[in-house]
Amino acid sequence: MPLPKIVAVATATPPHFFPQDQLLALAGYDDPRRRGFFEKSGIEGRYLYLDPATFRPDESVDEMQARFRRGALEIAEAAARRALERAGWTPADLDFIGTTTCTGRLTPSLDAHLVARLGCRSAVQRVHVGDTGCAAAVVTLQQAWNHLRAFPRHKALVIAVELCSTAYFLDDRLESAVAHAIFADGAGALALSCGGDGPTLVGHRTLFRPEHLPVMGFEYPGGRPRVVLSKEVRRIGAGMMEEMATALLADQGLKRDDIRYWVLHSAGRRVLDRAAELLELTPEQTAASRTVLRRYGNMSSATIVFVLEETLRTATPVPGEWGVIIGLGPGFAAEGALLRW
Repeated sequence: MPLPKIVAVATATPPHFFPQDQLLALAGYDDPRRRGFFEKSGIEGRYLYLDPATFRPDESVDEMQARFRRGALEIAEAAARRALERAGWTPADLDFIGTTTCTGRLTPSLDAHLVARLGCRSAVQRVHVGDTGCAAAVVTLQQAWNHLRAFPRHKALVIAVELCSTAYFLDDRLESAVAHAIFADGAGALALSCGGDGPTLVGHRTLFRPEHLPVMGFEYPGGRPRVVLSKEVRRIGAGMMEEMATALLADQGLKRDDIRYWVLHSAGRRVLDRAAELLELTPEQTAASRTVLRRYGNMSSATIVFVLEETLRTATPVPGEWGVIIGLGPGFAAEGALLRW
């Protein structure tokens, strides 16, 4: 039975780009420690769905939700249409759509809105993966993989969109300052089928460690999302990347030297530094993840799609070469997939 392939990848961002020093000024931090979160982040700037001419820091919960709805649908549709165009498909060709976000909520869900906006067939199958955090694009990719294994003639589209700018919280917690320093807005889409060109998704895995449930996620005081982000994430996340890589490689009897391309979630500079050390990766092998972090910041679930797009843009693969995708998210979880060209 044929295995699913990633036949096209596309991304989209909001129209406004903010250099990191501008965002530090807008945040208003004047103490060295909080300023250091911005200045040492490895991030040059970020795209946010904010109009600098009209944005107010005292935005209400209802205003934040309205902004999420507008922005998420706008950039998710843009990424979806770009992926379809690159695949040579129309919306009517789709048999399955999987969507994900954790920075806002819609009912009807995000997938339903995109089915309508894209003009898909009424029989298109769909799933929405909610509240799974930064690893959610890989979770949704797993659902598309499972669907295509059951229906190998089908075509699938996976869309991840996050507006982290609608999950800011003004308080004195260091966690909030870290979040304000690294998180950003963006959308990514993947077109998959068992035919066509592109890297094959050989398999996927989940690694879940519920003993770390408290270290990352959201709280909702007064209905407003507030990031929970323990400093332990850098240690736990990097260690779980190594554990995930070991498991994925063992499934195919591979060694780390067999992997040329490493598509790692750009969680933050320190997570990438530690993961590179544990996995014994060269600067070239983490270049795509660091480039995305530098140019875009951490866009939660959409980030891994940006890293994959950057990898494919700069890659010169030959048939038979291997790649690894690893996303990290609350739970604590690592979600991984194995690619082969």
